[in-house]
Amino acid sequence: MTDKKEIRSLVAMVLFLIAPTLLGLVMASNIELSTSITSPYISTFLAYVLYFMAGIGIYSMGLALFKRRTFFYIATLTFVPAGIEIVHLILNKATTSLLFLYTCIIAEPGELWELFTTYWWVLLTAILLWVSYLCLNRHFIRNEYLIARPLWRYIIAGIGLMFFALCGRLQPVQQANPIDIVAQTAEVIRMQRTIRNADDALHNFRFEATYTGESDSSNTGNSNDLVVLIVGETSRYDHWQINGYSRPTSPLLAARKEQIISFDSCYSISNLTAISVPMMLSRATPDHIEWLYQEKSLPEAFKEAGYRTAWIADQSFTNTQLLRISSACDRAYYFDAGSKLHRSYMDSVLLPSLEQELKAGASHKQMIVLHSLGCHFKYSARYPDNYSVFQPDLKERDLRSMFDDFIQENGYRLRDKVVLNEVRELFVNSYDNAILYTDFFIDAVIQQIERTGRRAVLVYVGDHGENLLDDEKNMLMHGTFHGSKYEYHVPLLVWTSSQYRQAYANQVDALQTNTNKTMSTMYLFHSLLDAGHVAIPDWEPQSSIFSDSCQAQRAVIGLDANLNTKQIPL
Repeated sequence: MTDKKEIRSLVAMVLFLIAPTLLGLVMASNIELSTSITSPYISTFLAYVLYFMAGIGIYSMGLALFKRRTFFYIATLTFVPAGIEIVHLILNKATTSLLFLYTCIIAEPGELWELFTTYWWVLLTAILLWVSYLCLNRHFIRNEYLIARPLWRYIIAGIGLMFFALCGRLQPVQQANPIDIVAQTAEVIRMQRTIRNADDALHNFRFEATYTGESDSSNTGNSNDLVVLIVGETSRYDHWQINGYSRPTSPLLAARKEQIISFDSCYSISNLTAISVPMMLSRATPDHIEWLYQEKSLPEAFKEAGYRTAWIADQSFTNTQLLRISSACDRAYYFDAGSKLHRSYMDSVLLPSLEQELKAGASHKQMIVLHSLGCHFKYSARYPDNYSVFQPDLKERDLRSMFDDFIQENGYRLRDKVVLNEVRELFVNSYDNAILYTDFFIDAVIQQIERTGRRAVLVYVGDHGENLLDDEKNMLMHGTFHGSKYEYHVPLLVWTSSQYRQAYANQVDALQTNTNKTMSTMYLFHSLLDAGHVAIPDWEPQSSIFSDSCQAQRAVIGLDANLNTKQIPL
């Protein structure tokens, strides 16, 4: 017979297991049912009913089939999926998306380390709850069936199986935890397998690329073209002084004046690095994402045309697609074992290898990709102490100490607006300091290129932007389910050397003409080919910022968090 202590323990443990489902009912904004029902209220109601039934159905079947202590031990397998679901619901007001889970699975040690050290008390709370759950199960739950009669157990299990057989393909059912995590994990595994299996298919692929630029007649290397791409991490358009921001976050680039050409309306097609960077380095489009696995990349097109190629990076050590692209380059530099924990946190670590590569390839045409950490959270780890210009920042105080101080002054009656303003100030100041250091890094790269005296072009583009508690939605960071304009509007800057401007004046003029046109990062592939005078049969002049045939996009189509096409908010 079940006593009161066991009943209370049972209730507490069941609530613990279905917490993601209950939280989803309150917070998730993406639960919907695609039916012919005309009334949106009825459709929404049915969607939530199906979502709730699926969320509790899994555990009801388990309690029916297993003895209760055994079931609760088995249910610990769902703790990690539940944690991911709760975090996603809090951050994104939606059930877990494919790209969020993909990022969690391929996350680098450095990213996880920074998150854990910043939000360690969240992890500690989760561990304490898990320990409490196990203690309750060990001391208060008897290893007996919750329902004594076998017939009733089989009936309940049968009803559950029938429900999932009939409704399992409906979206609300697939969104219920842990079903969504299991399904998304299977899709991530499939994606990774597709990338790995693509090597054989890509072996014989060719762009049929040729070089059409000015040949080097001096035999000194100074007339050889040099194309440098800096992929900026977590860089949003409106926090750059050069783009009209009120703070002096890019004084060095601003001092170069007409040397720097900035584009007003460039948008990333994804708000996560794992997708945005591979896409911008390929001919793949949101409508044909499979081209990522069927064609080679931008550096490989340059290599076909006779360029020496190099990849220099201090991030993306675990991204299978980017590792494949970098391994196809003539040289690849990754920094270093320590940097995998983001200890070598500043992008200046890339500069010595850039200098080395410029010297090694002086007698060749060169295409170099610099994949920087830029302004990736934790922002205060992206710049040295002397770049803490905007104060207070996260170097000066962490979030935990800020909340402790606030609680001491105000008790536990937290005033949302006051707290948000304090957090916003810390995040914005730290982020702006990171932009300031990125300005130094880009200028340092330009100085190295200038010393070569070569025909050179440098393109800097953000892979995606960042939320900084900008509006009433109070969104932070990036990779959110629905996305915001702050996550998609990215800086696109072009610098050209005097030798390049002299040799290719028409293309520089075209750059000036195209600065106000709306475009996506999908233009990068065709633009860089044009910048390096690499011709391929399917080159698109309408998608090149170096061409006077460049066309603005009326609407920018990108990818949502489940890799479905969507219109990017402009």
